[in-house]
Amino acid sequence: MHIPKAPGQTRPIGISAFEDKGGQDAVREVLEALYEQDFREGSYGFRPGRSAHDAVRTLKRHVEGGEVRWIFAADMGSFCDSLDRTELKKMLEVRGAAGSLLRLIGKCLHVGVLDGEEMVEPEVGTGQGAGLSPLLGNVYLHSGLDRWFATEVKPRLRGKATLIR
Repeated sequence: MHIPKAPGQTRPIGISAFEDKGGQDAVREVLEALYEQDFREGSYGFRPGRSAHDAVRTLKRHVEGGEVRWIFAADMGSFCDSLDRTELKKMLEVRGAAGSLLRLIGKCLHVGVLDGEEMVEPEVGTGQGAGLSPLLGNVYLHSGLDRWFATEVKPRLRGKATLIR
């Protein structure tokens, strides 16, 4: 069986077994309860009740309100494929994930995928297509990008600055 690679993807898409999906959904619910209250207002992707369309509407509102002089756009292609698992684990520990929850997340991250007839076990990234990946990506971006922007970038700027992600 050949598993196709998505355009621009560096590794095959992992297709989770039914049992894996159930376990990942349970872990996702626990992590959402921990993190959803902490995520910044400008974070839209893969969050309950939010979408990329909401992010575009927010940007449009800022532009039409005359608040925007500059727009910086960044493409995070292959982000899930290259996420540093060791850093992610540290980020999860800061918020209180420990013990069995971290072990479950580790098992979700270390799932192998079939590339043709070969089993591949990537050492970085989250399983693309896995139900837990978008939330883990949000945790990573919240702990790194969002906090950095709020604590390091905004205080150094004159005027208003907004991160919409």
